[in-house]
Amino acid sequence: MLLAVTPLVAGSAIAPYVYTEAPRYDAQAALAGGERFPDGARLMMAAAGAPRPLVPGLAASADAAVSFDGQRVLFSGRLRAGEPWQIFEVAIAGGTPRRVSSGNEDCVRPFYLPEDKFVYSRRTPHGFRIEIAPLAGGTPLRLSYAPGSQFATDVLADGRILFEAPHAASTGRDLFAVSSDGSGVEAIRCDHGGDRHDGRQLSSGDIVFQTGAALARFTSPRAVQIPLTLPQGQYLGPAAELPSGELLVAWRPAPGSPYALVRVRPGQAQTAPEPVTAARKGHAIQPVVARSHPVPPRHPSSLGDRNGANILCLNAYASRDRKIPEGLIAAIRAIALDDGGAEVTLGQTQVDKDGSFFLNLPSERPIRFELLDRSASVLKAQRSWFWMRRGEQRVCVGCHAGPERAPDNAVPAVLLRTQDPVKMMLAGPAAAAPAPQQPAPPAKSTGQQPKPAAVPYGD
Repeated sequence: MLLAVTPLVAGSAIAPYVYTEAPRYDAQAALAGGERFPDGARLMMAAAGAPRPLVPGLAASADAAVSFDGQRVLFSGRLRAGEPWQIFEVAIAGGTPRRVSSGNEDCVRPFYLPEDKFVYSRRTPHGFRIEIAPLAGGTPLRLSYAPGSQFATDVLADGRILFEAPHAASTGRDLFAVSSDGSGVEAIRCDHGGDRHDGRQLSSGDIVFQTGAALARFTSPRAVQIPLTLPQGQYLGPAAELPSGELLVAWRPAPGSPYALVRVRPGQAQTAPEPVTAARKGHAIQPVVARSHPVPPRHPSSLGDRNGANILCLNAYASRDRKIPEGLIAAIRAIALDDGGAEVTLGQTQVDKDGSFFLNLPSERPIRFELLDRSASVLKAQRSWFWMRRGEQRVCVGCHAGPERAPDNAVPAVLLRTQDPVKMMLAGPAAAAPAPQQPAPPAKSTGQQPKPAAVPYGD
């Protein structure tokens, strides 16, 4: 089955939109921070008449994002073949693009933020890292500090940044959110398993994303992902929401066929998707509707001028997967990654009877926890990594309790005993608060870590 459409169909059928046309597309390359477009790509503008190249003077262009007023487009581009990808901005009507990113590393997958800023990912020796920067130029602020590559996929209605990153409890990536100052990072849902990526938020608040060759969604009333009922075939995110509420998304009938853009109606009877646009050569992917949309609220940062970051756990027994009998948890161990990617133990301390603990930890560094019993055996081992920003004060309900869990109305025992967090900062020169962009490496532990011997948890 071939999609028998021509590009002329697109402009007259629906609202104007921008999409990427690529001879080849490696959707899995992002997992290793590799090249998604080995044979190049170009952005196409579909309005009245046949689609036209949006920035014909560039060697390559992809990853379009439309401004809140619907007048401008951010995108990843290459001036000349073989040069690093950079972030550019151009008027929706066309014209000369303006470079807005800095440096000589690959910069990809941008989105507009309030206050004339933008978010994107920059290549580093350890993978892609999320940054934000002013559109007018200036020093970028690094937001992500976890292993692997992290890519923004949308800016949510509440102002947080939706992003994808590897997750140890999944077969690939999962979806997370982080505030625009890099604080408060959390998984969108804790039902980890399949590879989830390319998430976009709809006007309803639901988040639609790709998992496998299908689309699914997160919706507020449910703590797990919900599959979308769609015509058969293979789908490739991200999806774009049309003014009608339908989705514009890349689709193909079977493996080996080129992706084309189609219109689908989730949950409605539809034996086949409605054809919209096929690429002249290769795939038509990454659609985004060229219209205005609400500006998210500015995130008021609460980061303080304090050494490291504090985390208060209300009840380590609170968990959505494996329940630990009351009274069994004796201690919490904190583990970090050094600059070479090796695990080092920061220290361990008691957990109060109600499961609460209060720690002061290094900021701008990957952290995870292990729960220990009285014999120092591991009861539960966190497999994924999170980070905190300098001066962040963070409260968690429990260990892998899930973002849908509300805290009990009780004062945690650890705060009745002391209001000073247990310091697990590093001894010597490395104990000084690191600069956000260049965190200092922790000192390596001389002790032998017990090997995790319990069911791991994801967050």
